[in-house]
Amino acid sequence: MTLDEANGVKSISNSSTSGWFMNNTYSKLWMLAKWLFVALLIGLPIVFTQWYRQYLKLPETITIATGTESGQYQQVGRILGQELTQRYGIKVNQLTTDGAGENVLNVIRGEADIAFYQRGTVELQDNPDHMILGRLTSIGSLYSEVVHFLVQPDHTDTPISQMQNFRIAIGSERSGTELVARYLLQQFHMDDQVQFINLSLDQLRNAFINGEIDAAFITAGVQAPMLEQLLKPEPDGSTACVLTSIPFTEALGKKSGFLESYLIPKGMYDQSLRGAPDEPIATLAARAQLITSETVSVRLIELITTILNDPEFQSRARLNELLIGGTNFAQENLDFPLHPGAQHIYEPQLKPLLNVDFVEATEGIRSFVVSLLIAAFFLIKWIRDYRNRSQEHKLDRYIKKLLVIEHDQKFLDQNDQTDDRKRLQDMLDDVTDLRQQAMKEFTAHEINSDLAIACFVSMCHALSDKINAKISRQRLDARLRQITAQIEKPTSVN
Repeated sequence: MTLDEANGVKSISNSSTSGWFMNNTYSKLWMLAKWLFVALLIGLPIVFTQWYRQYLKLPETITIATGTESGQYQQVGRILGQELTQRYGIKVNQLTTDGAGENVLNVIRGEADIAFYQRGTVELQDNPDHMILGRLTSIGSLYSEVVHFLVQPDHTDTPISQMQNFRIAIGSERSGTELVARYLLQQFHMDDQVQFINLSLDQLRNAFINGEIDAAFITAGVQAPMLEQLLKPEPDGSTACVLTSIPFTEALGKKSGFLESYLIPKGMYDQSLRGAPDEPIATLAARAQLITSETVSVRLIELITTILNDPEFQSRARLNELLIGGTNFAQENLDFPLHPGAQHIYEPQLKPLLNVDFVEATEGIRSFVVSLLIAAFFLIKWIRDYRNRSQEHKLDRYIKKLLVIEHDQKFLDQNDQTDDRKRLQDMLDDVTDLRQQAMKEFTAHEINSDLAIACFVSMCHALSDKINAKISRQRLDARLRQITAQIEKPTSVN
């Protein structure tokens, strides 16, 4: 073996070894990529299912910020808590507060999950704590909180505009009563001519009896238990205070934007109570609402909203306006946008297939998973294409055989003295057989799309034409020799 041949053999051996190593490596990568893809297809649904269940899981305990012990907030909150416990096993803590203003703070600070709220409270507050109000959302309106204006029995005929130097109780600090009372007295230009006294509801009766106050504002539902307690007569038959009307209620309601005129009908309170009015009372009202934070579970708010709109619950909680008005009443006059959970109940057609909290929480992860799947797809495609490029094409062995035939045929039909027709015909048959065998291994789609097949077919045609041409010349030469022999034979005889 010559040196060049030895180097050639060595080069072929190295190339073969390198090719085997690369094919083996990419085979392993291909297998790894397929297993990774299968693991993702199987594992991701399981992981997402478990994760999704976590977002549907209800909290074991929640806190409801209500109000004073004798107010309607606490009465409704207690019944709501009982329903949540009985229906869904959720333990409910009732947080006693001074009213709507404090309840707003409790929700924003995360000290309460849901809270009772009086419409207009945020608008009237100066927001000294820089509350982030954008976090607040509404669950729905419950009933009308009516402004009750109570005065000493000897001041029943005194107009509000003539109550200079009166001592007026305006509820606890940060309560809805305080905010509404200050607003109304400001509208009558009396805010700097009266003395404001902050008293809780359970202190009012004694304050009236002891002459410590001349009048009081109470913003509460007309069925709040403490109202009849205030109007109840003393043992001697006297009354501690009298309920009276507020003038210009229509105008005040239009100006405020959060108050509306309200008429307390005659007979609403026990007529045997000397402080109860014997005629309808013109006054104002603001909607009592249930509010929450936008971060509270959508599933929890869906359940709470379902309870609020249950006629049986409405009857137990004496929410007659909500019972009559239905979902329209619940969605009217809200200070904050509806929580998505409440919106799903009021407008079920807008409810998405997946839990909103889950969708928002997994947004980043979903983007990562989609990117990972796309990357895996292109990686698998690249590995597959590389393997296809690295592997021998199906046509390679046919092309090699065709090249051998083409190489051998060039040594045939070199002169007129040889007859190579038999060998050329055998070669032509070999080309035909190669073409037929090759075509059987490919589909019609592969034949149309693979350029190598088209090239192979063209090579077959070209080689067939070349061999046919040589066969034709051989036949022609043989025929000419026969004719020449026949012509020369008579001549030689003569």
